[in-house]
Amino acid sequence: MTTALRPDVRIAERAGFCYGVRLAIDKAKQAREEGKDVTTLGQLVHNQGIKADLAERGIRTADLADQVEGGTLVIRAHGVPASEMEKVRSTRGLEVIDATCTWVLQSQKAARELAEAGYTVCIIGHEDHPEVKGVRSYAGDNHVVVDDMDRSTWERVPRTKKIGVLSQSTILPHKLEEFAAFCLRRCHDLRVVNTVCPVTLTRQDQSVKLAREVDAMVVVGGKNSSNTKELAVKCRQIQPETIHVADADELATDWADWLRGKPRIGITGGTSTPEDDLEEVRDRIYALTA
Repeated sequence: MTTALRPDVRIAERAGFCYGVRLAIDKAKQAREEGKDVTTLGQLVHNQGIKADLAERGIRTADLADQVEGGTLVIRAHGVPASEMEKVRSTRGLEVIDATCTWVLQSQKAARELAEAGYTVCIIGHEDHPEVKGVRSYAGDNHVVVDDMDRSTWERVPRTKKIGVLSQSTILPHKLEEFAAFCLRRCHDLRVVNTVCPVTLTRQDQSVKLAREVDAMVVVGGKNSSNTKELAVKCRQIQPETIHVADADELATDWADWLRGKPRIGITGGTSTPEDDLEEVRDRIYALTA
């Protein structure tokens, strides 16, 4: 009788929380530990475990600035629209901790400077993503947002003299390149500001490297996480046997049979996926294939 060999399971280098997400969570926890009444404007992270932990600590979440009347408000790494920031900073009795990622702050600044210089600001990303909502608020009235996955939306770009191009920080770099080339045919003066997050690039590179070396890839992270979905797309281009799961429980429920017979399995995760979740998926793979 032969027994199945335990698979070789590897976690990609540079996986786990990015600096911006980790800093926002740490700032919220620190404020709470200091006894402050803490609320976050929007979810800090697309991770059920972390959201539950923050809730257990007494950290609340508000969807709108109007819902917060006092205490301490933490602005998440995605940032917020300019009008929301002005509103919370002018609210009497409200302490504001701005945990907007420095890379997102640079995108907001670039949008404002391009608009002031007379460029039509064209942003490629996901229109309903909180980061994009924040960045576009700095781009003035003369701007458009197009979807990186739906080229038909690119027709929103006007034929005009000056176009400035920005991207959501987590889209794939080749999409920014394709969109910039498209915009070049619609203007005389094109300015492109590369606002793809370098951490996202490193994470993608490390994940792709691992995808080339294994028989299957498991991408771990929230189903609403833009950068996690992009990571799954990138890995699937290299390794067709790629799945995207929210956590170890989903893996066990829906993909246990899929795991069997795969001698080398890689694991990676989005910027909102903590290292503990990746390790839990690894341990669950071992248990499911024992």
